[in-house]
Amino acid sequence: MVWHEIKHHPFSFTLLFIGLILFLLLFFYFYFDPHLQRRVIYGAGVFYFLWSLLHHYQKGDLQFSLVIEYLVVALFGALLLTGTLF
Repeated sequence: MVWHEIKHHPFSFTLLFIGLILFLLLFFYFYFDPHLQRRVIYGAGVFYFLWSLLHHYQKGDLQFSLVIEYLVVALFGALLLTGTLF
């Protein structure tokens, strides 16, 4: 199922992959400052949320339930990761 989606929307998933790798690199680049790392995590969450909205809008299946689902996943991930910082 996932591979099917990736084959039909390669640009969209390539953008997601590159974006998340960039945020991961920024996270490690700012290893000395937890405040900046927290900002990078929030940025990654916003990027993921906006990417998901754009992806589903382009597919034509954007629904309110998907918006809420991706918002909750992005918030949960950001809170989980920022909770591990000192």
